[in-house]
Amino acid sequence: MNHKNMQRAMTSALSMVLLGLGAALLPAQALDYPTKPITLIVPYAPGGATDTIGRVVADSLAKQFGKPVIVENKGGAASNIGANYVAHQKPDGYTLLVATDPALFLNEFVYKELPFSPEKDFDPVTHVMNVHSILVVAPSLGVKTLEAFVAKMKAEGAKYNYGSPGVGDGSHLGMEWLKNEAGGFEMTHIPYNGMGPTVQGMLSGDHQALIVSVVTAKPYIDAGNMIPIAVSGTRRAPSLPDVPTFAELGYPTIRLGFAVGLMAPKGTPVEIRRKISDALRNAFKDETFQEKYVTGLGYEALASSPEEFEKFLGGARENAARVVKLAGAEKQQ
Repeated sequence: MNHKNMQRAMTSALSMVLLGLGAALLPAQALDYPTKPITLIVPYAPGGATDTIGRVVADSLAKQFGKPVIVENKGGAASNIGANYVAHQKPDGYTLLVATDPALFLNEFVYKELPFSPEKDFDPVTHVMNVHSILVVAPSLGVKTLEAFVAKMKAEGAKYNYGSPGVGDGSHLGMEWLKNEAGGFEMTHIPYNGMGPTVQGMLSGDHQALIVSVVTAKPYIDAGNMIPIAVSGTRRAPSLPDVPTFAELGYPTIRLGFAVGLMAPKGTPVEIRRKISDALRNAFKDETFQEKYVTGLGYEALASSPEEFEKFLGGARENAARVVKLAGAEKQQ
């Protein structure tokens, strides 16, 4: 073997050793994880369903890992502010995004430009759960059924407003979708920074209709501050058994509700992401959790693997492009 061939062989052997060391280090890194507090970024203001679920996830992971899990709210711009913050953090598993449809797969079709790429700047951790939504209206509107709501809006909808947590949010697109499926009616959209302020906007009379999660709406429905009209999903909400689904009322194509997932900065080792999803799956097996959130509130708890979540996101992006076009939503700046 001449000198040049020997040098090539040594370089190749050294590369193989380094690759082997790298592969061995990753499982060890995951084995020690976590060694310090984890921060979950909720890209909405406090008070909405995503904030509530983020705190449930934080509590579940803290119990599983025996380490503090902190929730920080960074709301605004239909979750873009919080998502952009997480996208630029270290890919070490200690800063995660509690993401819903806008950050996961909607905003790329709603905004002309994003400060981050949902696909290039994030790695999927776990599809936490699916949350069903409900159309509620203000008592002042004087309607109690979907038929009456649609009829009133077709007659005088220009006088009324509906709210959402932001342009491009599932709540916004869902209402536009309903308007389209109902044959068209006027209502002015008022976007807020998060569901908490949106709910307060309805209570103060600034808008008269809202698509919101069942868990967020339930206390206000019980208090008589919101009138339930119809729920999403293939079955009625366990906590509101008297409220019909959109399908029952002649709108079988409408799919409301939203997905909640955990996303990590791009480059976060898959072993760490799997450890997080496994921990959450174990937490979801708890009987108290099942009774409170699955049976009681109708959440569809999943805690899928990173690979399963990635597959889901691929299909969701295809559907999102179709729904945004159907809703007729113009791209935002």
